[in-house]
Amino acid sequence: MPTLLLEFPGRRYHATPWGDHVNEGHVEWPPSPWRLMRALIATGYSKLGWAEVPECGVRLVEKLCSTLPRYRLPEVSAGHSRHYMPLGKLDKGREKTTLVFDTWSHIDAGVLVVAWDVELAPDESALFSELAEALGYLGRSESWVEGRCASDGEPALGAAEIPK
Repeated sequence: MPTLLLEFPGRRYHATPWGDHVNEGHVEWPPSPWRLMRALIATGYSKLGWAEVPECGVRLVEKLCSTLPRYRLPEVSAGHSRHYMPLGKLDKGREKTTLVFDTWSHIDAGVLVVAWDVELAPDESALFSELAEALGYLGRSESWVEGRCASDGEPALGAAEIPK
């Protein structure tokens, strides 16, 4: 069972849910399957030098997308900041600004575990591992992440898992 282990060294996960505006203050937690696939594919292009998704990558993505993953979630809390961004225009002698919300899930400690109940061929498994280890961020670019695959027999899912 391919299992992705993700740690957030910056302790923040920034990601706006699909269909929401960034200033609505919502955070997509846990990361959606779509966001995970997008991150893996983007990593192939940006870190592995893909010009197009290789056949092995197509098979990998098709298998991972064939079922919903299961998650084990670290504890998180909500965080946000508010700041006024300049608009580059003057109004009555003062620069106009707009209020911007920056929201995130604060991850104090722990690992996000994502597991798919599928069987991968050896080349697909190797590519999955290579992509996981090359991930630099998940969600917005300030959501730094360190990824790896769970080793065979490593207990990754447990009592706190979210079932399919």
